[in-house]
Amino acid sequence: MSEAVRAEEFHTERDKLEQDRAMLNERLQALNVDREATVRQLAMVAGALQTIEGFLDRINPEISLPPDENHGPGPDEEK
Repeated sequence: MSEAVRAEEFHTERDKLEQDRAMLNERLQALNVDREATVRQLAMVAGALQTIEGFLDRINPEISLPPDENHGPGPDEEK
């Protein structure tokens, strides 16, 4: 009789674990959907930042000054 109880306990535990696995799979799928949405949002923000940088460059371009010949080349310039 004790063997039947043990087998029944294993069946019960297996059912609980299968339910847990199904719940975790559903949660993982929901998290993946959220992750994909976040990746899309990051791409949109990156695009918006790039567009703003382009507008700023047109509105307020940086002035390139010629190098000062008296001090010699800078650290990133060839000698």
